[in-house]
Parts: sequence; structure tokens; C-alpha cells
Amino acid sequence: MNPNNETCVQRARFIFNYYEKKEWLAGEKPPLVDIIKVKDVQPENLRYFGEFMHTRLNRIAEMMDILIKVHDDWAITGWKDHILMETESFDFNDSLKALNEHGYYDDEFVLKVEYKRKWGVL
Repeated sequence: MNPNNETCVQRARFIFNYYEKKEWLAGEKPPLVDIIKVKDVQPENLRYFGEFMHTRLNRIAEMMDILIKVHDDWAITGWKDHILMETESFDFNDSLKALNEHGYYDDEFVLKVEYKRKWGVL
């Protein structure tokens, strides 16, 4: 987006889900598939879930660190199943570039971009 654009505002929202990815790769399995609504939950299922959560939360924290380093005006909200980072003052393309440069890919977060028109400005 053109930073000098006076007719609309871009809002970028990064959603970092704790449990789900957009797409599971071959060999990966969702961490709760062997726990939720399962009659015979085994200890190894809980260990797998614990390892998954440890790795996932560390990756989310690293992505948050990167985004905060490249831009300091984020609204960050924690939810029971995800972290939401949003801003209206930084181009989402620059955010994606920073994450990709550090080895993070599009399937590790959900990005939503909204454009809001500033009424009265032509």
C-alpha cells in the first residue's frame, strides 16, 4: 500500500493459532486428534500434545518478536486459542517479508488485511 495514500487505511491482522495450522503437512497430525472425544487416551498422546504446544508457542513468540522489532505500533490481544496482532500503521507486505526472511511460512499464521475508506477525502 502506498504510505502516502490519503483515501484508505490498511489494517493488518496476524492470527497465531495455538492448535491449528492452515494446512497439515504429510506426517504431521493435529495435536488434539488423540485426546478430544477419545475414550482411551494414552500418556504418550499427552506427551505429544505437550511437545507440540512447547514448540508451537516458542515459534509464535519468535514471530511476535520479529514483528515487534520491525514495527512498534501493534495491538496485541491474547485469546484462549490464539494471539491476535494488529496494526493500521505498517504495510503487511513488509511484515511478511520480515517473517519469511527468518524462516517462517504462511501456513504458521493467518493474515487478514482490511481496507477502510476515509470518508470525505477524495
